[in-house]
Amino acid sequence: MRRAIWVGCLTVVLSAVPALAQDQRGAMRDISTKWQNAIVNVRVSLKVRMSVGGREVQSMDDTVEAVATVIDPAGLTVMSLSSLDPGAMMSRLMGGGGQADQKMSIASEPTDVRIRLADGKELPATIVLRDQDLDLAFIRPTTKPASALTAISLADGGTPAVLEDLVVLGRLGRVGGWVPSSILYSVAAIMQRPRTFFVLNGPVGTGMPAFQSNGRIVGLLTMRQIDPGRMSMFGMMGGTEGAGLISVVLPAADVLEIAKQVDEKDK
Repeated sequence: MRRAIWVGCLTVVLSAVPALAQDQRGAMRDISTKWQNAIVNVRVSLKVRMSVGGREVQSMDDTVEAVATVIDPAGLTVMSLSSLDPGAMMSRLMGGGGQADQKMSIASEPTDVRIRLADGKELPATIVLRDQDLDLAFIRPTTKPASALTAISLADGGTPAVLEDLVVLGRLGRVGGWVPSSILYSVAAIMQRPRTFFVLNGPVGTGMPAFQSNGRIVGLLTMRQIDPGRMSMFGMMGGTEGAGLISVVLPAADVLEIAKQVDEKDK
C-alpha cells in the first residue's frame, strides 16, 4: 500500500515538472511581448583612426549598428559603450606587450547617432553620458519624441540564483528584418568582486535587458574588461577571458545609479 502511495506521489510530481516549465516559458513570452518595443537599434557613424607607435597610418569612416534599451518615456536610452565607441576597447585589446614604437591603437569618434524605433522611425540622438568602467553609454533624442516611448523601469531589480533561467530581449538588425528576439539563458556564475555581475551560460550581445520569469528586470548586458597584461601567443584560444574580456549582466540598480547622473547634469 505504501509503495503504491509513493509511486502515485512521484507520478504527480514528475507530471508537474513539464507543466511548470511551460508556465515559465509562457511568462517569459509575456515579458517579451510587453517590452519588445523598448528594445531599439542604434546606428552610429564613426571616424576611425589607426595608429602605430603614435603615428597615424590609416583613417576611415565606418558605421556600426547595436542594440539598446529605452529606460525613460522621454527617450533616454542605454547601450554598451564598446558598441557605441569600439575604438577604446580594441586599443586595450591590442595595446598590451610589444615595444612602444610598434604598439597599435584605434581611435573612434561617433559623428552621428540615430535611434531606430520598433516602428521603423529614426530619431537623431546625442550622447549624454559615458561610463568606461561599466561599459555604459546613455543617449537621448535631440528632439523630445511627440509621444511617450515604451520604456523599461530599472527600479525594483531582481537577483537571480545560479542556474536560474533568464530571458534576454533583443532585436535583430537589417538582415533579420528588425524583428524582436527573445533568448533563454541560465545564470552560470555570480561575481561578487569588484562588484556584482551575473555571467550567463552562452555567448550574448550587449545593450539588451535580462529578466526573470516573474517579470523583474535583472540588468543590462555589457562587457567587463580588465588589462590582461602580456598575452601569450595562444591566449585567445581559451576564449575572450584570455584577452581580459567577458560578457556580463550589470545589475539594474547599478545602471539606474549611473542614469541618475544624466538628470543631475541637466540641472
